[in-house]
Parts: sequence; C-alpha cells; structure tokens
Amino acid sequence: MTESPNRQFLELYEPLHSSFTRYCRAISGNNADAEDLVQDTIFTILTGLDKIRDLSLFKSYLFSVAGNLHRMRSRKKRFNGEINVQELMSLQDLKQNPEVQTDFRIMYDRMLKLPSKTSEALILFHISDLSLQDIQNIQGGSLSAVKQRLKRGRERLLQQLSEPSQVNAAILFLNL
Repeated sequence: MTESPNRQFLELYEPLHSSFTRYCRAISGNNADAEDLVQDTIFTILTGLDKIRDLSLFKSYLFSVAGNLHRMRSRKKRFNGEINVQELMSLQDLKQNPEVQTDFRIMYDRMLKLPSKTSEALILFHISDLSLQDIQNIQGGSLSAVKQRLKRGRERLLQQLSEPSQVNAAILFLNL
C-alpha cells in the first residue's frame, strides 16, 4: 500500500515548518504576505509533488518555490511596504529596548536593499538557519559562491550602517 501524497508531504514538511515560515516572513516583510506565500507554496508543491524526482531535495525545492513565488509577486507589485517592528522582533525573538529595535529595523531595511541573491542568502542563513549546502541547492551555483555572497553581503551591510548602535545590531544579527 502506497502512502497518500498529502501524508508524504506532511512527513517531509513538518521538520521544516519553523525555518520555512521564518524565511517566508523575512522575505515578505509582513505576516499577511508571509501567510499567503506559505499557503501558495504549499499548494504549488502539493499539486506537483508527484513530479519531484528526488524527494531528498524536498527542502531545496520548498525554499526555491517560495523564493520564486515571492520574486514573481515583487515584480508585479514592486513592494514598498513598511516593516512592522513587532514582526521584526519576532523573527529574532529578542526582547530589547526601543533604541535597539530601531537600530535592528534600520539594519534589516538595509539588508533587504542588497542585491536579491545576497539578501536571500543572508536571510536563509541567519534567519532560517539553513546550511550552506541547502542555500546552494536553493540558489544554485557553487558552494564557494554562496560563501562569497554571505561574506560580501555582511561586509556591504556593515558598510551601509552609519551609527555604532546600528553596527552593533548587525553584529548581533550576523553572529559576528
């Protein structure tokens, strides 16, 4: 007796749920768009689950589909929304004073203005806690390219921050 596609999907998805939803919140900028992205990604994958040849690559496929859907939406509406400070703090699960929240928000805004692959790599690594190999599978290219994206992204982000407190927020976020 073969497993139903829904059950198979759930077994593959459950261990990834937390990091996947953090990723969707981080790239979407708000809860409503993130929920839509999660739902649309799940729907897309469920409808095409039988087309995935190698289920060991499910994690990469999941994050890639979400990233592609988000980029499609961004191109359509050129998102310029505001970042909710409470949402930002839930991404990091930090309980800090308003000055630190402001510094973190500025750092996060600057990170989102980096080139899309660089910003995505930083989010996948630092917010979704994905490995370098997983990021390579999602973004393509070589492992050294992923490492370079992360290194240059961190450097560019730190260069864009003018206040020492903003740099400190970035250092805290980047675990430097």
